[in-house]
Amino acid sequence: MEKKGRIGIIGLGLIGGSMAISLSRSCDVVGMSRNPETVEYALSSGMITSAARSYSDFAGCDAVVVCTPLSLVKKTVEDVYAALGDTTVITDVGSVKGMLSGLPGRIIGGHPMAGTEQSGIRAAKERLLENAYYILVDYNDNPADLELVRRIALACGAVPVVMSAARHDRLVAKISHLEHMAAYALVNSAMTGDEHIVGSGFMDTTRIASSSPEFWNTVAALNRGNIVDEMDRYIATLSDLRRDIAAGRDITAFLAEAKEKRDKLKYSRRFMSEYVVYADVPDCVGSIVGVLDRLAAAGISISNLTVMNSREGAGGALRIELKDEPSYRKAKEILG
Repeated sequence: MEKKGRIGIIGLGLIGGSMAISLSRSCDVVGMSRNPETVEYALSSGMITSAARSYSDFAGCDAVVVCTPLSLVKKTVEDVYAALGDTTVITDVGSVKGMLSGLPGRIIGGHPMAGTEQSGIRAAKERLLENAYYILVDYNDNPADLELVRRIALACGAVPVVMSAARHDRLVAKISHLEHMAAYALVNSAMTGDEHIVGSGFMDTTRIASSSPEFWNTVAALNRGNIVDEMDRYIATLSDLRRDIAAGRDITAFLAEAKEKRDKLKYSRRFMSEYVVYADVPDCVGSIVGVLDRLAAAGISISNLTVMNSREGAGGALRIELKDEPSYRKAKEILG
């Protein structure tokens, strides 16, 4: 099949490498990495068509996607624009979008809301972005350029959603950045050195505290105002709950309201890309295999499986992560 278009990718890690695999099916992909071994691997595996040694080597590309670490995104975008000017669209995959506001050029912000606990080009997967929401920001009112990046997102299997940089940064502060700060704080507060039993609730709640401290330090700096606002709101809610518990009041209504809101997420799943079901299995030989056989018979593949020793209201002893919403809904139907 004849390839149409030429896309540049700067930073061939998990996201950049995964995008390269997807885009290489229909486009020539020019890749750049500071690591020569990464470039060699990308070329030998067919992820990229050619390698760039300088930003001027991206001349002729329809778009250049900046997939560097978050702390380097703005500087890289500025340097690419200095080298290429308005001859190409420049986009990125950073999780904070306000940092690019006000920059000149054909800049379209991007944030694919996908990832894994792994990193580097060898962790890249063609379907990493499949069905993940991909936020797009048109900074300088360039609808044709926005459409090009939207097509790039679609080519990677993602679901493009257009919004302003301000709305994006408020949203991610609420649904992601606050949760990471809370998880780190909870671990440092609760883990005092005398813990002998840790329940699944604690492990689920603090799982994201295993993320990169360097990355989240950068996020906190770049989206400081929104994160502080959400932390203040959370602290106020927690303080009210503490007051009621300390006074011996009935908190059932508070808990029920939260449960109702959380349960609705199972069905709406707006801006979510994690699909998890729980399965109740007896403690006997073959019970887990039986669950997996039922899923396999329906053509459902799982991306991760956790056996939960302490269940604490989780509703099951198996935590099953699925790759997309159709698989999630089918698994829910099969497992009840």
